[in-house]
Amino acid sequence: MIYTNKDKAEHGRNAQVSLQSILTKCVEVNYLSSYTKDYRIGKTGYNNSKQFYSPFLIEFEDGTKWIIFNTTSMRTDRIKGNQWDALNIKNIDTSITKAYIIYPDSLPSTIKNEFIRQNKKIKNQDEFSAIDEILSQDCLYNLIEKQAIQHKNKGQQKDIQGNNFETRVANILSDEINFKKWVLSDTLQVGMHYDIFETIVNCFHLEKENIKKIDATSDKKIIGKLPTGGFPKTDILVSVIDKRSQKHFYTISCKRSDCDSVSVHQYNADSFAAVLDKNNSNLKQLLNKFQTVGNLRDFGEENINLLTKELKPYKIKLLRWVLGGHGGSGNPQTQNANYILTYNNQTNSTSIYTLNDYCKKLSSTNTSGHFGTPFSWTYPSKRKSKDIQLKCKILD
Repeated sequence: MIYTNKDKAEHGRNAQVSLQSILTKCVEVNYLSSYTKDYRIGKTGYNNSKQFYSPFLIEFEDGTKWIIFNTTSMRTDRIKGNQWDALNIKNIDTSITKAYIIYPDSLPSTIKNEFIRQNKKIKNQDEFSAIDEILSQDCLYNLIEKQAIQHKNKGQQKDIQGNNFETRVANILSDEINFKKWVLSDTLQVGMHYDIFETIVNCFHLEKENIKKIDATSDKKIIGKLPTGGFPKTDILVSVIDKRSQKHFYTISCKRSDCDSVSVHQYNADSFAAVLDKNNSNLKQLLNKFQTVGNLRDFGEENINLLTKELKPYKIKLLRWVLGGHGGSGNPQTQNANYILTYNNQTNSTSIYTLNDYCKKLSSTNTSGHFGTPFSWTYPSKRKSKDIQLKCKILD
């Protein structure tokens, strides 16, 4: 498609609106203390006190300040202008430590690759640059997040990242500009992390001509607790309203990690037995034996073989309960997860699967699990002899 200058200007304005939306969300989750739009400053001794410009100045709770530029095309003249502004702003106000150029996640891969190539030149110091990096919207968010939580311990960081990722995805799915861009196939709209939005709605197999509205929430008060008092597998509840004003629910469980293995399930042995087969006394007895010792060594080879045999007929049932909550307590419509959304912290990549597809892939790729399952079986900290904890690898 050939864009006119008017189209290019509109595309650029839309990119700035989307970037502002992301910064607003960062303030809402306390990653930023504030941001200033259309930041200007001049050099002391000169009449023009607003000579140098950055679309955004952001500030963290610890006083750290960055300037943020945005662009939709890798134009040399535009980048040189950003370089000039960044160089002078950083020289005038030494409390501003970083300068970044941000491009939309929704750009075609050919254009993204131009930004990636230029960013490599900066990082490899092939060229002098007052711009520290050229990043996508998603990478900027992660960089802000990393800066904001760096003083927290590892456990706190994981909790914050996990909870705020769920909030971010809910915001992405509820974003009106993302919805407009998707329904109208409007290439001039930018959206907020639009690639994630498109990945998810495509997995839902929605027919855009029949959809009136999409809303999503990660609010645990709205999703509710299980009758047992625990939290359901649904992390994000998506409401899709069609043109007949009928509401359809889509439920997502989120898995975000950079670890080889993460905890995915924790219940006592009796709960395992009740969900898998309440009439199988041998299964219940073996599960309780394992819960008592909490590890394979003390459980013994004979018991390992016996439990492996007993669990074999229930493998799929176990997978669907562990990953989606199916077969357990709770509201099947809103609290059982039917989709698994994964985010790899190392590659900044998002993937989504139906629950069935995720179970199949996990079973075929994870052969190091215990008792013929894709899970590692252990006990949670300080809960030995009280609960069984299952861990598994998060798939990309």
